[in-house]
Amino acid sequence: MFRKSFQIELEDSLTYPSARIICEAVESYAAGSKERLTFVSREMPVSFYLDQDLYEVKIIMIRGGYELSCRKRR
Repeated sequence: MFRKSFQIELEDSLTYPSARIICEAVESYAAGSKERLTFVSREMPVSFYLDQDLYEVKIIMIRGGYELSCRKRR
């Protein structure tokens, strides 16, 4: 895959997500996409490998709620 970033919608988008909620959302995304997930950090900022690509999670506000933006790191 050639993506550099992707977004994950939160179940409760009106509440600012904790690190635990972020990790659960990333785990759910990885299970759905059938990609291998390895967390580097489960604390803020959350970072993880999806297959062999390293990503860092940022919390963004969109349409009046929160969403996770996962950006590929070098």
